[in-house]
Amino acid sequence: MFKKLNLVVVGQLKQGLGQQACCHAIAASLVIGLFPIMGFSTLMNTFSAAYFRLNQPVVQVCNWIIAPVKIALIFPFLRLGEWLFQAKPFRLSLADFSARFFSDVATTTVEFAWTFAHAIVGWLICAPLIYGVIFRVSKALVPNRLASDLSRVAE
Repeated sequence: MFKKLNLVVVGQLKQGLGQQACCHAIAASLVIGLFPIMGFSTLMNTFSAAYFRLNQPVVQVCNWIIAPVKIALIFPFLRLGEWLFQAKPFRLSLADFSARFFSDVATTTVEFAWTFAHAIVGWLICAPLIYGVIFRVSKALVPNRLASDLSRVAE
């Protein structure tokens, strides 16, 4: 059992170490990490990394690094979605909304479903552009020889 677990863990560490794969892992995890609904980005990043065979540690580190930026961008994504749908602006502070949400998740989710939808649409509009910029910048910063260097470390 431990041998099989060890193989899975080592496989995840070695997977996706080429320059292109690392750049995709960085860009995808940062964009998904900006998903405006709290609590979903880690799960989404885990599944996307498994599906696209991206390096799981790189994905999770980037997801955690982007968390403060995510919090700062929730309202801009929300405002963009509200503007696109010509909806009335959401008026609760993030602290008030969080307190309400964690006291009664189901009722708050139903009550603010359109608010969540507006924020998600705002994120969806921005995601391709953000991905492209991050991918190009990371491609310039991540060296070509990274795959061989990280493979040696993973062994």
